[in-house]
Amino acid sequence: MDIIKRLAGMLAPYKKRVFLALSLQLLVILSGLIAPFITKDIINLVIPSLDLGMLAPLCGWLLLLVAIRSVSTYSRSLILERVSQNLVYDLRTGLYQHLQELPYGFFDKFRIGEILSRMTSDIEGVRNLIAGGMVTVFNNLLNFVGALIFLSFMSWELTLSLLIFAPIIGVVAWQFNKRIRPVFRDIREQNAVLNTRTTEDLSGMRVVKAFAREKHESERFSKENLRLLELNLKATWIWSDFVPLMEFLSGLCTPVMLLVGGILLVQGNLDLGTLIAVNGYVWLIINPMRALSGIINMVAQAVTSAEKLFYYMDFGSEIKEPEQPKTPEKFEGHVVFDHVTFSYGGEDVLKDISFEALPGQTIAVMGATGTGKSTLVTLLGRFYDIQKGSIKVDGIDIREQALKPLRRSLGYVMQETFLFSDTLTDNIRFGRPDAEMEKVERAAQVAQAKEFIGKMPHGYETIVGERGVGLSGGQKQRVSIARAVLTEPSILIMDDSTSAVDMETEYEIQQELKEVLKGRTTFIIAHRISSVKNADQILVLDDGRIAERGTHHELLAKKGIYYGMVQDQYRDFEKYAAGKAGEA
Repeated sequence: MDIIKRLAGMLAPYKKRVFLALSLQLLVILSGLIAPFITKDIINLVIPSLDLGMLAPLCGWLLLLVAIRSVSTYSRSLILERVSQNLVYDLRTGLYQHLQELPYGFFDKFRIGEILSRMTSDIEGVRNLIAGGMVTVFNNLLNFVGALIFLSFMSWELTLSLLIFAPIIGVVAWQFNKRIRPVFRDIREQNAVLNTRTTEDLSGMRVVKAFAREKHESERFSKENLRLLELNLKATWIWSDFVPLMEFLSGLCTPVMLLVGGILLVQGNLDLGTLIAVNGYVWLIINPMRALSGIINMVAQAVTSAEKLFYYMDFGSEIKEPEQPKTPEKFEGHVVFDHVTFSYGGEDVLKDISFEALPGQTIAVMGATGTGKSTLVTLLGRFYDIQKGSIKVDGIDIREQALKPLRRSLGYVMQETFLFSDTLTDNIRFGRPDAEMEKVERAAQVAQAKEFIGKMPHGYETIVGERGVGLSGGQKQRVSIARAVLTEPSILIMDDSTSAVDMETEYEIQQELKEVLKGRTTFIIAHRISSVKNADQILVLDDGRIAERGTHHELLAKKGIYYGMVQDQYRDFEKYAAGKAGEA
């Protein structure tokens, strides 16, 4: 009932239209309830007297009722369909906007295929309830109650004979709902699992083909699809157990009515016209009984879908905006980490991190895989909240700052390069959609992307494929660098942003960035020594802690972890150079 109440609350903006639709449906119901009365008069008054003068107006009234019923049904259907489509729009838009506000942690927990399932099939389940289910419930309920009222005025004996079946049908319906709802919940969950499997497989199809694993992935898909089939069949078996019983119980109403009505007719306590009119009302009582299992089935599916939707919509963000946010007068890029500890999944990823980055400085972060390098820079935008310590940007704790201005002051070149299925121009100016073309081209020049863009079929207006398909890894990274540079951030974060770029191009990018980054703070995460050796400060992480810090020359003198990295890289380079010399 809580879910139904909540759905009803979402209909509040459309209450006038819903009220009009239900009023029209009420006309449909009343026209059906009045028709048997007219039939009774035709049989009792017109046929015995053969009064054709009385027949014409009575038939006219029947035709009028048919016209009212047809027009009202058409208008009601049109109104409710528009309301349901608008509600779906509101639901989908609201859910999408809510997802935009959720932190990284939510998307670490829930898979994209599952989220897509909620935004498509589950929302459609709710729409079906509004478009057809609401009217079906309203129609059957009022027909049942109205027919009983009208029938009671005609013959209380026949009314009581039919009411005997109502408690039995009610118990059967309750048992049906009790068994079917958990199955529908499992079906929805399995739909989400199957959508996730499909999304992942299609996104990773190049990897699947590269390793010739088509058969393996087909088997995994078939396994999940078979599970969905089994659940749907289970729902079908439950349905097949209850529907015949409901049909049998509701079907008994007609012979019982004819038996009781026939006895009353023979005894002279009922006339033929009333008996025929009663038969019309019996069908108005039987049909809701027969439809009860279908109504429960539809409502159970819709409620199950709504439960999942509301679960997502109620999923509050762990990252809370401050009630009275503070914003620096000017973002200059002064960053202070003060004894920062961050845990994820119950495990400390960063431990007691402290350092300062002055405006205009370049801070390099190095370390083995899994030491927390990317996590450290992610915390700057408050995409996760720290457990201990504080992070200040331009003198204000980031937990006291408004999120959007803080994040707009940052320029991210992420480790996993993501490009939208759009033009190169729009990908570059994603952070500044109003940027002039001249600035777009300048950002591309800085990122050494201008040359290859010029060779594309339509230049900057070339549409790249999904996730940047059609571009090499290095080209995608250069577009990503251009996108970040264009925003003119006070803090630029480059997370392994040139790993797919050759060393010559990387050098040219570094030279271009020198001018662009004057007065801006830069964080560089890299594995190449060439990328970090000119940094003002190099932080070497080990097991989530800062194991070493200093300039390139200072760390070399310590002959510690950083020194070992340099030795390894240059040893590899010397071997490579020696091999090339041998070939020559």
